[in-house]
Amino acid sequence: MRFAARMRRLAMLVVLPVMVAMLGGDIVNALEPPRVIPHSAPVSKPVSDVFRILKTYFADRLESKFQTVNANEEAATITARQTGIDNARWRQWAVCQTDPVHMLYQLNDAIVTVSIKLEQAPRNTTFMTVSADFRGIYGLGENETTIECKSTGVLENNLLALAGAQIGGSAASVPPTP
Repeated sequence: MRFAARMRRLAMLVVLPVMVAMLGGDIVNALEPPRVIPHSAPVSKPVSDVFRILKTYFADRLESKFQTVNANEEAATITARQTGIDNARWRQWAVCQTDPVHMLYQLNDAIVTVSIKLEQAPRNTTFMTVSADFRGIYGLGENETTIECKSTGVLENNLLALAGAQIGGSAASVPPTP
């Protein structure tokens, strides 16, 4: 009997820390803020006007540097993607956390996918929500890795301002420099 009791205790000493470590990782991940955080604001224009402004902006690749992936006027949604983002804009728009192994890697390519949802609000106003999903492709020699990055909010706020939203208490009149 004593041998069996010792074996159970030994098993608990081995299994319990493993279980705590596994569950602890899930708890830490559950407490981490989401990577993509939507930014929203009201725009004092009808949905159709805001949709037209944004669709025109994204259609002009020289100005926006974006490629329209989907523009659905009926659903009032726009999805656009930009690749080849230069280092200066990337540092303004995104923060990438790398593990120690990838700290020496250099940014080879940067990709952002922007999703915009427009909703009719009272008094001929549009409620606009912008989400940006950033991914950096980092490399060292022939090794490459894609890192999911977090937004600084600058791109989302620039797009809200472009549509006419008041950001930080004042209406922006300068178009974004994506």
